[in-house]
Amino acid sequence: MVVAYLITTSLTFLSCFLTIWCFKKLGIVDKPDGVRKIHKGEISLGGGIAICLTSSVILGFLFFNFGFGQQEIYKTLTPIWFISLIILFLGLWDDIRPLPFSARLVIQIFASWLVIIVTDVYLRDLGNLFGVFDIHLGKVGIPVTIFMVVGVCNAFNMLDGMDGLVGFVVFIASSALAFIAVSNGHTSFLFFGSVILGIFLVFNLGLLGKKWKIFLGDSGSMWLGFIIAWLLVALSQPSSESFLKPVTALWIILLPLIDALSTFMKRIVLRQSLFLGDRSHAHHMLLDAGYEKWKVLLIFIFVTTLSSSFAVYFINNNTEEYIQFYGFIMVWLSYFLIIKYPESKKRYPGNDTFN
Repeated sequence: MVVAYLITTSLTFLSCFLTIWCFKKLGIVDKPDGVRKIHKGEISLGGGIAICLTSSVILGFLFFNFGFGQQEIYKTLTPIWFISLIILFLGLWDDIRPLPFSARLVIQIFASWLVIIVTDVYLRDLGNLFGVFDIHLGKVGIPVTIFMVVGVCNAFNMLDGMDGLVGFVVFIASSALAFIAVSNGHTSFLFFGSVILGIFLVFNLGLLGKKWKIFLGDSGSMWLGFIIAWLLVALSQPSSESFLKPVTALWIILLPLIDALSTFMKRIVLRQSLFLGDRSHAHHMLLDAGYEKWKVLLIFIFVTTLSSSFAVYFINNNTEEYIQFYGFIMVWLSYFLIIKYPESKKRYPGNDTFN
C-alpha cells in the first residue's frame, strides 16, 4: 500500500506540472478583471483535469492490484466516476467559452439522472429529521436527489472564489469520510483523494512559485462538487458498506451549503436574480472587510474542520438525526440573519449585474 501512496504522490506532481504547461500553451487561463478576479497574472485552469487524471490512474491501480473492485461501494462509484466526466468537460467548456447558466443546469441534471439510471442509487430515506417519524421518499427520492446533487455541484462552484477554499473543503471532507470509514471497520481508499488534493493545494496556493500556480476552474469545482455529492448519497443509503446518515452529510459539507443557501435566500429576499454573479459570498465579504487572504483561508479551514469533526462525533456516538438536523438549521439561520443578509443588503442594494 505504501507503493500506491508513492505512486499517487508522483503522479499528482507530474499531472499538475503537465497540465499547467499544456493549458498555458493552449491559452486556457484565468485572467484578472479587477472586480471578482483580483489575482495577478494568467493562471492555468487545469486543476480539475490534473486531479481527475491522477485519480483515474490510481483508482485503476487499486482495482487491479489491491482487489478494491470487489467492494460494493467501489462498484457503485465506478460508473459515477465515468459519468462525472460529463461535468468535468462541461466545466472545461465553460472555462474556455462561458455557457449560459441554463445550459449548465440542464447538463448537470442530465448527468445526475444518468447516474440514477445506471446505479439505481438515490435518496430513498432521509431518516428521522424532525424527531417524529422517518421520512421515506421512495421514488420521490429521484427528483429530490437530482435537486440536491445539482445544488451541491453549484455550491462548490460558487465557493471557488479564492485560492485553496474548495481544495481544502474537499480535502477535509474526504479525510473525515475516510476516518469515519476506517473507524467503522471499512477499508477506505478516500485517503488517496486526500493525498491528491493535498499536493494540488501546493500548486493552487503558489507554494512552488507563480509560474506553477494552478486554479481548479469551473471544471474542477463543479466536478469535485458532483463527486462529493454522489459519494455522500452512496454512503448514506442502506447497503453493506454504508456508514453515514443523510443528515450527517450536511455537516461534512456545511460551509459550501450554508453559503449557497444563504446566497439564494438573500437574492430572493432582495428580489435579485438567483443566477447573478457578485461579491456577496462569505469569502468576498471577509476580503472586502479588510482581512488578508491567509486569514480568510484559515477561518474557512477552521470552520470546515470543526463541522467535519462534529460529523465524526455524530457518527461515532450515534447522535439522533433530528438533533443533527436542528443543529444544522440553527447554524445556517444564524449565519444568514446575523452576517449574510445585513452585510449583503448594505453592500449590494439590488444593483448586481448578471454573469
